[in-house]
Amino acid sequence: MELSRTHHVLLFPFPAKGHIKPFFSLAQLLCNAGLHVTFLNTDHHHRRIHDLNRLAAQLPTLHFDSVSDGLPPDEPRDVPDRKLCESIRQVTSSLFRELLVSYNNGTSSGRPPITCVITDVMFRFPIDIAEELGIPVFTFSTFSARFLFLIFWIPKLLEDGQLRYPEQELHGVPGAEGLIRWKDLPGFWSVEDVADWDPMNFVNQTLATSRSSGLILNTFDELEAPFLTSLSKIYKKIYSLGPINSLLKNIQSQPQYNLWKEDHSCMAWLDSQPRKSVVFVSFGSVVKLTNRQLVEFWNGLVNSGKPFLLVLRSDVIEAGEEVVRENMERKAEGRWMIVSWAPQEEVLAHDAVGGFLTHSGWNSTLESLAAGVPMISWPQIGDQTSNSTWVSKVWRIGLQLEDGFDSSTIETMVRSVMDQTMEKTVAELAERAKNRASKNGTSYRNFQTLIQDITNIIETHI
Repeated sequence: MELSRTHHVLLFPFPAKGHIKPFFSLAQLLCNAGLHVTFLNTDHHHRRIHDLNRLAAQLPTLHFDSVSDGLPPDEPRDVPDRKLCESIRQVTSSLFRELLVSYNNGTSSGRPPITCVITDVMFRFPIDIAEELGIPVFTFSTFSARFLFLIFWIPKLLEDGQLRYPEQELHGVPGAEGLIRWKDLPGFWSVEDVADWDPMNFVNQTLATSRSSGLILNTFDELEAPFLTSLSKIYKKIYSLGPINSLLKNIQSQPQYNLWKEDHSCMAWLDSQPRKSVVFVSFGSVVKLTNRQLVEFWNGLVNSGKPFLLVLRSDVIEAGEEVVRENMERKAEGRWMIVSWAPQEEVLAHDAVGGFLTHSGWNSTLESLAAGVPMISWPQIGDQTSNSTWVSKVWRIGLQLEDGFDSSTIETMVRSVMDQTMEKTVAELAERAKNRASKNGTSYRNFQTLIQDITNIIETHI
């Protein structure tokens, strides 16, 4: 679908890798549909984009821009905490408004005016500002439909008096009866004391996004049908485009582009391994481990007898990393490979990979599901706990690892996941995901509808 290049969409993800990655997939989809796209990051994340000049050359209708998040350069940003969120609200919001005005006044280096904004569901101020300036706005949730719906259900839980203690099982949640605890709810993970939890902050921020022209989701209809139905009563329109990376592969003729440097040397190592023999281990871009946890993981993996590929970021563990790594490597007898950051989708799609030990972020969950790889989920923050619950209890394509584990637990779980008892179930889900993202699948058709709706809304505002 080739459109006029004057249609110019600005995408603004929340400043965290787990949000930026699916937003960048959406940006590529929009470029392929003939739209001009500006991808707006905070300065911190913009500086970390790998080979920006190459990306600009390969995607000529995609432009990168950035704004300050208001924090000093040396301020930690590993976890998007309250301090970062408050700084964005106070500082970035005014800069965002100035940027939109500069684009639409023709003072932004010759780019066409912004005719549509797609903002993260974590932000309220872009919706307020876009409305003020008369620019159509859509919302993109990089969470599951389930997790987003839970935010809207919090007032009902408060009204019913259900939120009394963290382990309490919650009742009356449509589509999630007996599967959610208070501590699984949005924002709970970020507080040190239960009394500090401010649920209505999340509710009010998210409620504002229901004023947008529509909600974009990285999911597919069959996977989260009850929650999509519930959200369709809140938002004007729902566009489920997942798995978004699978959709992009089916639409974009050239390879997908990545924002961060990846170590592809692991692919040759995987080529040398037997089919479905390797455990892939990655805890995402945020989660950190104690030395003890890493040693227990390592010993459990080694004792399982399975070869494994481990992603070990430079900042993933505490002090003493070199001593820990030396002790681990002596025990592994060469049945392993360590990389700092892997091409995760390629790894999961490789024939040698038979299991995935993951933090259970939504991107990783969908990528593993789409590749037909069962999971061991070790959730830590945000939506990860409920993702893990659905993996283990609802879809039955993995196991959930609780804190307090030891190496024997890891060993047992690895062997269970790798024994191929879940292979049929996860293969069936993978086939459904593939069909939904294929041409004429529901996600593909939803994307065509999104492009048409964006175009129609833009033209009514011109």
